[in-house]
Amino acid sequence: MRTFLALLLVTTLTACAADSPPAARSAGASVRPTTPAAVVPDRLRPITGAQVCAAIPEALRESLLPGDLLSDEISWSNTVATATSVWAECEWYFGAPLSLEVTVEAYGTAGQTATDHAKLTFEKSKAEHAKLHERPGSDSWTYSPVAAANHGDAAFSLTGSRSGKRRSRYAYLLIRQGPWLISMTYQGEGRGGDVPEAELRRDADQIAEVFTAEMAEDSGAVAPDDRGLCGAVSAADVASVFFPSVTVVGGGGDADDTDCTWLIREQIGQMDEGGLVNGPCGRGPMQMENVVPRCGELRIRVNDLRRDDRRKLRSGFDAMTGRYAKSAPVKRLTGIGDRAFAFADQVHVLAGGYLIQLTYNGTNTGGGVRDAPGFQEPNLDEAALRKSLIRIAEIYVPGLSAQN
Repeated sequence: MRTFLALLLVTTLTACAADSPPAARSAGASVRPTTPAAVVPDRLRPITGAQVCAAIPEALRESLLPGDLLSDEISWSNTVATATSVWAECEWYFGAPLSLEVTVEAYGTAGQTATDHAKLTFEKSKAEHAKLHERPGSDSWTYSPVAAANHGDAAFSLTGSRSGKRRSRYAYLLIRQGPWLISMTYQGEGRGGDVPEAELRRDADQIAEVFTAEMAEDSGAVAPDDRGLCGAVSAADVASVFFPSVTVVGGGGDADDTDCTWLIREQIGQMDEGGLVNGPCGRGPMQMENVVPRCGELRIRVNDLRRDDRRKLRSGFDAMTGRYAKSAPVKRLTGIGDRAFAFADQVHVLAGGYLIQLTYNGTNTGGGVRDAPGFQEPNLDEAALRKSLIRIAEIYVPGLSAQN
């Protein structure tokens, strides 16, 4: 992963239980256990990664992120929001002369509000980032001192610079806005590395103002954004077809190609005070060590070919079907789009000028508590997978048509 990711926010993944107040003690006196006061949770807005991407006005995005012929992709992802946990991010033009990554998150527990968690994590992250300037590492990066920034309830920023053949410079900001933590990395690579530090900071401040205002919106006033190609099927739809625990939804692409992904991770034995962790099944809830969940990634790739001649599209799809049939049996499907077929662990659909491919990488059987009677290691049932992919296609294609 690229170097600047080392600067991303170090989150606190375990809850900080409140200390019990000291009790008066005397010789022979009995001591009654104290119960922590109930915590009233913050109302969290279920923001999606697509909403993070859409928050920057088009004119501002074009002025600060001109894109590049070889890198014009925007990607996003988000966890499936709960009452106490929300995480979403968007990345613009990775590898281009100028790129941007923005993450918003909030996390509370039964014993700690998301606002208190944000305050604690902000101060810890500020102290960690200050060490980069005070004790630089052995790599080629140098860092400015941490400076206070005038955004939200509290904010700090710094810049990192790398010299040599591959020049690079970035501005990093962390903003605390109520229960939210907003982290931003605005980076110039190659030619973009020549951007003066003052200009980079100024542009990053403009972006910070956008997201500070966005996350100040009342949680009940903004609905999750399920529009776009990836919104044609919901996380609930995916969970109902596979197993009930979609944890991360993602997407990305350019003007012609879009990838939509759903990380599906079975929640077994979830710890009440667990945070979000990254593991072999992707980002999901912390679980007991003896739990082995089923998990995998559903991917829907959509190619927008609506500018092409419809007859040529149909003949080209038929030719593709024939090529696949030469290597393995193909099951032609009816009632899904204009044409469709299933091949091995894939489903292909032509629908209204869109070429759609559905795949799944992971397991769909077994799993659970390792020492439970009858436990089986997670595995893949290909016949069951094909049925699942066909069912998702039956939901996705009409949903896509309804949006166009």
